[in-house]
Amino acid sequence: MKRKILYLIKMVSKNLLYGCLLQCLFLTTLLANDSKAQIKPIDETFLRMSNKDWSVREVFHNLESKTDYVFIFPDDLLSEKDSVRLKTGKQSVNDILVQVAQSSKLKFRQVNNSIYVGGSSQTNQAEEVTISFDFIEISGKVVDENGQPIPGATVLVEGTNTGTATDLDGNFSMEVAEGSVLQFSFIGYESQRITVGNQSSLTITLIEDQSSLEEVVVVGYGTQKKVNVIGSVSQISSEAIENRPVQQLSQAITGQMPGVTVIQRSGRPGQSGGDIRIRGVGSFGATPDALILIDGIPGNMNDINPDDVQSISVLKDASSAAIYGARAANGVILVTTKNGSAKKLTVSYNGYVGFNQPTQLPQFVDSWDYAAMYNIASGSNSYTAEDIEKYRSQSDPDNYPNTRFLDHVFAGDGTQTGHTLTLNGGDENNKYFLSGGILSQEGIVPKNDYTRYNLRLNLENKLGESLKLTTRLFGSIEERNEPQATANKGGELSDQLIQNAIRYPAIFLGQASNGDFGIGPESGGTPVSWLQSDSYLTNPRTRVGINMKLDWTPVQGLVFSAIGGYNSFLLEQRSYLASQRLNDNIIHDQSYLNQFSNKEIFKTAQFLGEYSKSFSKNSIDFLVGYTFENQVNTYFNGYRQDFPSNDYTVIGMGGADNQRVGGFDAEWAIQSLFTRVKFNHDEKYLFETTFRYDGSSRFPEDNKYALFPSMAIGWRLSNEDFLKNSSWLSDLKLKASWGVLGNQNIGNYPYQTVLESGRNYPLGGGISTGAAYSVFRDPNIKWESTETTDVGVESSFLQGKLSFNATYFKRKTTDILYQPTASVSSVLGVGIGEVNTGAAKNTGWEFDFGFRERVNDFQYSISGNFSIINNEIVTLGLGNVEQPNGLVGNGSSLFVGFPMEMYYGYKSDGVFLNQEDINTWPSQSSITPNPVPGDIRYLDISGPDGVPDGKVDPTYDRTYLGSRIPKYTYGLNLGSKYKNFDISLFIQGVSGVSGLLDGYAGLAFFNLGNIQQWQMDGRFNPDSPERYPAYPRLEVITNSGTPNTVSSDFWVTNASYLRIKNMQFGYTLPNETLDRIGLQNLRIYLSGENILSLTSYFDGWDPEINTGGAYYPILSTYTLGVNARF
Repeated sequence: MKRKILYLIKMVSKNLLYGCLLQCLFLTTLLANDSKAQIKPIDETFLRMSNKDWSVREVFHNLESKTDYVFIFPDDLLSEKDSVRLKTGKQSVNDILVQVAQSSKLKFRQVNNSIYVGGSSQTNQAEEVTISFDFIEISGKVVDENGQPIPGATVLVEGTNTGTATDLDGNFSMEVAEGSVLQFSFIGYESQRITVGNQSSLTITLIEDQSSLEEVVVVGYGTQKKVNVIGSVSQISSEAIENRPVQQLSQAITGQMPGVTVIQRSGRPGQSGGDIRIRGVGSFGATPDALILIDGIPGNMNDINPDDVQSISVLKDASSAAIYGARAANGVILVTTKNGSAKKLTVSYNGYVGFNQPTQLPQFVDSWDYAAMYNIASGSNSYTAEDIEKYRSQSDPDNYPNTRFLDHVFAGDGTQTGHTLTLNGGDENNKYFLSGGILSQEGIVPKNDYTRYNLRLNLENKLGESLKLTTRLFGSIEERNEPQATANKGGELSDQLIQNAIRYPAIFLGQASNGDFGIGPESGGTPVSWLQSDSYLTNPRTRVGINMKLDWTPVQGLVFSAIGGYNSFLLEQRSYLASQRLNDNIIHDQSYLNQFSNKEIFKTAQFLGEYSKSFSKNSIDFLVGYTFENQVNTYFNGYRQDFPSNDYTVIGMGGADNQRVGGFDAEWAIQSLFTRVKFNHDEKYLFETTFRYDGSSRFPEDNKYALFPSMAIGWRLSNEDFLKNSSWLSDLKLKASWGVLGNQNIGNYPYQTVLESGRNYPLGGGISTGAAYSVFRDPNIKWESTETTDVGVESSFLQGKLSFNATYFKRKTTDILYQPTASVSSVLGVGIGEVNTGAAKNTGWEFDFGFRERVNDFQYSISGNFSIINNEIVTLGLGNVEQPNGLVGNGSSLFVGFPMEMYYGYKSDGVFLNQEDINTWPSQSSITPNPVPGDIRYLDISGPDGVPDGKVDPTYDRTYLGSRIPKYTYGLNLGSKYKNFDISLFIQGVSGVSGLLDGYAGLAFFNLGNIQQWQMDGRFNPDSPERYPAYPRLEVITNSGTPNTVSSDFWVTNASYLRIKNMQFGYTLPNETLDRIGLQNLRIYLSGENILSLTSYFDGWDPEINTGGAYYPILSTYTLGVNARF
C-alpha cells in the first residue's frame, strides 16, 4: 500500500506542479480599507437658496443634493408642517436650519455628516441647532451561524455613506457617533441593525437568508438562478451529505431527490454503491445508467470523497439534459467539488470512528432441529431420536456438531474510520482548495477490508483582467481485500464462502478438537476451513486526473472557454485460490492464480463560447460549443495453476501446464456540436432551446450522427402585476419542456462483425493461432431515442420559508438496442448482436416540499419528496410473440403493457388442507401431478377462451406478479437546532415493489441445503393445518425444483420498506470556548446510517436483497465524529 501511495503522489505531483506555480505566482492578500467621510460643520458650509416658499421636505432634499449631509427623521414628523420662506443670499447651513426651526418648531443635531431632526417646544430655536463631533471607536467581528468569519461584509452607518468592510478574519473597526445605527449585510444573509451604545466591541452573527437558499443551481455548462430554471433539475448541497458515514457517494443521494431511485443490493465493502435510476428504467436493451459528470468530466462518483462535494445536481428532463445529447436519455448527474474562497487560510478536519453491522441476518436452525425437520421433509428416519439428542446435548461436538457457518463468516461488527483534512483560502485573484482523505472499512467477514485514499486540489487564478484559469487535480487509490474458497471449490467471496455458509446445515463439522477441518457435504471443506486457508483476492484501483478550464472575457458578457481533461484509471486484481489440508485423508493439492489488469485512458477537449446581454427588461444568453472525447481500454489477464507453495503466489511460480494468457484493446470516441439559447423578459416570461449534434464511433457511418433538440418555456406568475404585491406569495412558476435524448450504452463495436481470437487449432504437430466469428452484428443499427415531455409548477411562500413543487413527466424510448432471444442464436450457431427493436415508456409525478422557520434561538426545518413512476413496455418489435394466454412478449420476463424487471408466474391461494380440498380444486396436474396437503394451490385464471377452464397449466395461467422497479419512492428530512445543539432525521422508503428469495436463500432443504427458523416455525403442519402458512409442506428439493417451487406469488413478495436512513445529534462549542482554545469551530456528533427498517419482507433479509444465496448484507453504520476548523 505504501508503494501505491507513493505512486499516487508521484502521478498527481506532475499535474500539481503547474497549478502550484500559478498559485504561488498570483497569490495576494485581500485588503479591506476603512472608509471615513470628510466632514465639515454646518456653520462652515455655505450656499444660496431661492427666495420662495419651501416645504420643509424640499429644504432637506435641496440641502442633501448640494452638500454631503443626510437628514434623518421619522416619516410622520413633517406631515403637518407649514411652508418656510427663507432669506436670500449666501448663508450657512446652520442659518438655514435656524430659520426652519423657528418656523416649524423643529430641532437639529449634526453628528458627522448626519443631521438628526426632531420636534421641539423651545422658544429660542437657535439653541436647537447643535453640532457634535463625539466619536466612539467601535470594533468587532462578523461571523456566520457556525462561527466562521465573513470577510467582505458591509458595515454601514444607517442613513449615511459612512462605512467599512470586514477583513479576511471578519473584523472591522470604525469611528461612529454614540446612538448611531449600524447596518451589517452580506449577500445571502439577513441584514442586522445594531444601535451603538457605550459598548466598544461587537460580535455580529448573520443568519442565512432563507429566501436566498439554493438561489443558484448547477446546470449543463454553467449555473443558473433557480427562479429562472425551467428544466427539471433537482439539487442537493454539501449539507445534505455532510457527516454521513457512507462508503460511496451514491449511497448519500438515496431518497434525497424526487425521481431519483438508488437501489443498494449489497453492503460489500468497496462495492456497495448501488444502481442509480432516474425516472425509472428507460431501456430493456442498452444499459439504463445515468451520465455522471465530475466537474464537467465523465467519471465515477464513488471514487470521490463525499467531503469534497459542494453540490449534486440531477438533470431529469430533455430541456436540461439535452445539452449532453447522446448519453443523456437516462438523466445526467452533475457533481461539483468545492472551490477555494477569498478568505485567509482555513484548515478543517472532519473525522469519525464507528462500526458496521448487518441491517438483517437470516437465522438458521440448530443441528438438532435440522435433523428433525429433515426427517419430516424426506419422509424418512435418517436421524434417529438418539442422533437428535446427541446433537442437542453437544456431548460429542466432533461427531455431532452444531456449526453455525453463517456466524463464522459474518463473525462480528466491522470498524470504520474516515478522516479528511482540507486547506481552503485565497483572495480575489487566487483561490485554492486542497483536500486529503482516508476511508478505512473492515467488513463483517474476516480478512475483508476496504481502504480508499483521496487527494484533490482545486485552483482558481485570475491571469489579468480578462483571463481566468480553473484547475482541478485529483487522485484516488482504493484497495479491496477478500477471503475466498480453496481451488477445489472455485468461486469467490459471495458465491462460495457466503452462499455455502447459508447452504451448509449445522450438522456438518467446522473444525475438530484436534485441529482437523470438516469435509462438508461434498468433501471439499466448509466455510470454516476456507476462511483459514491462504486464498485471497486483492483488488487495487488507482485513478488520477486533471481538468483545466481557461476563460477569456474580451468584452463584458462574452466568454470564450477552452477545457481540457485527462483521466487515467488502472485496475489490478489478483485472485489466488489455495491448496489446503483438511485432514490426514483429504488434502486438496490444486491451486491457481487469476491475475488481470484494466488500464483506461480518457481524454477530452472542449471549446465553448457564451454571450450574455441584458437590455431593457430582457435578458438573453447564447451558448455554442464543441466537444471531443476519447477513451482507450487495455485489458490483460494471465492464469497459472499448481503452485508449489501457498507462500509464493506470483504468476511466475505457477506450473507450466495449462497456463493461459490473454488480452485486448478497445476504444471509443464521440464528438459533438451544441448550442443553447436562453431568454427571459423581466424574469417573468422564460424560454430556452437546445440543439446537440452527436457523432459516435459505436454506430455505422450512415447512422453515426444524430440531432437531439429540446425546448422549454416558463411563466413566473408571481411577477405579474396582479400577484406581484402579494405578501404571502414569494414565487409561482409554471413550466413545460419537450425534447429528444439519446442512449449509446452498448459495446464499443456493436455494428461490426469481428473475429474473436482464442479459437486455436492443431496443425502439423503444433498449435496455430485461430479466430472465428462469434457474434452476428446488424450493420445498420442507430441510436436509441428518448422523447421526454414535462409539465410542472414551482412555488414558494412566506418569504421563501415554504416551498412546493410538482412535475408530471412522460418519457418514451424507441429503437431500443435489444438482443433477440437465444433460440435465434442457436439456429444460426453464433450469437446475435443488438438490433433496433422495441419501445418503452415511463410516466409519473414528482413532488417536493420544504419549510424552514426560526424562533429566537430555535430553528427547525422539514423537507420531503415523493415520486410515482409507471414503467411499461410498449413493444418488443422483433420480440413480439403473442402467447396463448393473450400476453405479448418473450414468454418469460418482457411483456407488452407491463414493467421491465418483472416476475412472471402463477397466482396462488394458500395451500391444500386435505384430500377433499384437492379434489374440489381445479386440476393442476400439469404442474403438480400428485398434490398432497401442504402443496401450494395455484389459481385457474384463464383458458383457451380467455376464461377459467377448470385446470391450471403453464400455457394459460401464468401472469404478471410484480416488478423489482419501485413505483413509489419518498424521502423526508427533519432538522432542528437550539443554540449549540442540533439534531436531524432522514427517513427514506419505497413502495409498489416486489422481491424474491430463491435457491439456498428462499427454499428449505434445497440441494442439500439448510432451513431457516421462520421456515421451520411457519411451515405447514398437517396436525394443525392452516390455509396460509408462511411456508408450504417441507420437502427435499433438488436442483430442478419441485411443483411448489415454480415461480408464483407465494414466493414473490412485497419488498416495500420505510427506513430511518440517517440520524445525527451534534453539539457545537460556543464562541467563547472556541476563542480560548484557538479554534474557529468545533462540532461533536453522533451519526447512524440505515438504523431501522419497517418491512414485511422475509425474516432476516433486507428488502433490497434479491438473491439465491450469493450476497453480502446491507450494513448499518454508527459513528462518533468531529468537525474542527482552525
